[in-house]
Amino acid sequence: MRLHRLLMAALLFVGLHAQAQQTEIALSPELSAQINTLSQYTENKRQLRLPEKLPLRFPTRDDLRTYITEQFDLAFTPEAVAESVRFYSVFGFLPPETDLRALLDTFYTSQVGGFYDTDTRTMNVVLLSQRELGTSLPLLERIVYVHEYVHALQDAAFDLDAYLTEPEGVTWSSDEQLARLALVEGDATLIMNEYAMAEAERNPLGTLLGLALGGLQAGNLTLPPGIPDIIADELLFPYLDGEVFVRYLYQLGGWQAVNAAFDNPPASTEHILHPERYIAGDLPQIVLISDHSARMGSGWALADAATLGEFYLRQYLARHLGDQQAATAAAGWGGDAYHIYANGDQLALAVRLAWDSAQDHAEFSAALASFAASETGAAAVEGCYSGKDSAVCVADSGFSYAPTLELAQALVQD
Repeated sequence: MRLHRLLMAALLFVGLHAQAQQTEIALSPELSAQINTLSQYTENKRQLRLPEKLPLRFPTRDDLRTYITEQFDLAFTPEAVAESVRFYSVFGFLPPETDLRALLDTFYTSQVGGFYDTDTRTMNVVLLSQRELGTSLPLLERIVYVHEYVHALQDAAFDLDAYLTEPEGVTWSSDEQLARLALVEGDATLIMNEYAMAEAERNPLGTLLGLALGGLQAGNLTLPPGIPDIIADELLFPYLDGEVFVRYLYQLGGWQAVNAAFDNPPASTEHILHPERYIAGDLPQIVLISDHSARMGSGWALADAATLGEFYLRQYLARHLGDQQAATAAAGWGGDAYHIYANGDQLALAVRLAWDSAQDHAEFSAALASFAASETGAAAVEGCYSGKDSAVCVADSGFSYAPTLELAQALVQD
């Protein structure tokens, strides 16, 4: 289970129990008129319409904290937490002792500004400044409203539950799920940012002060201190890279092209990072990898099998190579498969990769050699880099990581 699976739930879906305790608040005529203006603006910009007016609620931070706890209890079972920690740990993203539940709880309770409830079709805007409702929404709350209203428009037009839920008998890779989410959030972020820019053009100083004051009062102008890079990048990817993807489609064919993507979703983060490959229909290749448990000795067993994808491959390489070199090396990703093996607290990894071209493969191989040397502090000996506590072996078809050279060699062989 990757973080974005929970992100889908936290930002788009909410349990009925959490909502049952909240009631709609009577809005003043001035506030009601402002909400109508925001809704009309969003509908006109996005060129979609809602068939009826939506209920609007304003949960407090305490309401949100209760909801987050309930969602985490449902989504973060001990098995799901163990799977996530194994993934982050074996790829070197987080220490194995990381309390992932506490880390995410800190983020969500301080950062989530609103959500659209697909079950009850209700708009929810958190009162970021902790003030009671008056005759108008502060700027930050207005920006959040526009973003979440786009989700309501998406739901009415494309059925978000169906779009983000695996059909029976079908399993999406985490990479594909992240790509699907990037379309949803990129769409909403584009409209939200256009609204913010329009406000800035209308009142530059007031917008700057409103954002600064609102962010300081809410305590969420920036990501909370201590959020690891991988968590921050995962959380931001659907919004930032998703917006670039949606803007590319819009510039190519207007909202018709964006709408069509909901019927023909991006199949990988490669599509989000390189929209031209989505347009070209460059689908991920199927990559096979054998179970090597029998080669590894007593106690070792296959724990996880999945697809990494270009986004996470970038993140992995960037640990030693830097963002730009990692992006260049990961570009041209054609498909992959990985296995994580466990023996108590020990973990090992086998990755197989396919590439769009021989040049892409060569660029990655050169970068991977530099990465392995930095990771282990050792020089290559017959394609393997053996350090004090770990070893990395590189082959034409992929690479392996293990606590010992012998295990790494066993995992890199087909």
